[in-house]
Amino acid sequence: MLCAAARRIETATLGRQMRGTVVEEVERALNAGEPHVNPDAMWLTLLALHYTGDFDAVKAYCDELSRDPDWMRASRRRELVLMMRARVALEGRAMGSAAEMLRSVLADMGPGPLRTLAVAWLIESLVRAGEFDQAHEVLLAHGLTGRLACGTAERAHVLAARGNLRLATGHFQLGLDDYLACGRLLKSLNVANPAVIPWRSMAALGALATHRCDLARVLAEEELVAARRWGSPRAIGAALHALALARRDESSAAMLEEAVELLYLAQAGTELIQALYDLGTLRIQQGNVPEGRTGLAAAAAVARECGSAYWTARTETALARSGEGNAAQALTPQEARVANLARAGYSNRKIAETLFLTVRTVEFHLSSVYRKLGISGRRELSAVLSLTIS
Repeated sequence: MLCAAARRIETATLGRQMRGTVVEEVERALNAGEPHVNPDAMWLTLLALHYTGDFDAVKAYCDELSRDPDWMRASRRRELVLMMRARVALEGRAMGSAAEMLRSVLADMGPGPLRTLAVAWLIESLVRAGEFDQAHEVLLAHGLTGRLACGTAERAHVLAARGNLRLATGHFQLGLDDYLACGRLLKSLNVANPAVIPWRSMAALGALATHRCDLARVLAEEELVAARRWGSPRAIGAALHALALARRDESSAAMLEEAVELLYLAQAGTELIQALYDLGTLRIQQGNVPEGRTGLAAAAAVARECGSAYWTARTETALARSGEGNAAQALTPQEARVANLARAGYSNRKIAETLFLTVRTVEFHLSSVYRKLGISGRRELSAVLSLTIS
């Protein structure tokens, strides 16, 4: 049974077959009761089903297992069910409850690969909820802020979660480094399916933020090819979102619209908020303020549904700014360049060297940027400038 489950998860992680094939095989095995004999087989089978994006089915099987007293008698089996429930909540619109479930699992779980995975998922759930300080505390508590031992799939999830935190808090180069390291590790393990970890899409955003536009396009294009091969709406939507930002051409708006449709279909949470946010911002930049505000309002609504205070505040702030004439749009091209370099962590002197300006001129431009955006300093730039303004 375990060998069959291992083959199913290998098929899913490779991503070389359409997900429908994996769904059929997993459902056939579950209906026959094959994985029930072994908890590891059940875990691998549900994980494969999770990668297909059929979260309703995963939740239904978890409900079924929770009603089985024989299954729930052993602590390890209870942990597996709770972890899978947490992952479904994390991918959907319940990041807060995902964090609670994962903290509960970690309170009693012993050391091992599954614990490492639970830590990674906890960090990711906190980042998605906008609880960046708490996510960093988890990293510190588990000694995951420095160089990581390589070689295991669980470490790839840690790298991805840490990379997400670093991108979200403005440490763009470190975030990019983490996602590229994650990608190298996954390649060494023959994991090609972006439904496992969308590392190329996330690395593309990091590359954009560090002004490596060619790298961003290559990564996003590769991700879209792999996502379409697998066929998951969530994976395709995330890849389209990244590619739209990376290309920055006349096709970007249409790609973002398609990404939003697919992410709605996938019942996504954070990914949908971000795609709606960037679509709304792009529409406003193009001069279509009413459509842009509609996108931002939709992002705010999903953020409220998810219970994300961070994204609710960020989207509502953007919505308010758009009603005041969209201050970011009022930046001159030179001010926008200076602002984006400052957001990326460049010092005033480094900005001056990069743009062939004097330090005094950089200071003048930044003062103007802060005044127009209504902020007090560079630490607030990440919150008010979308990646689409890069």
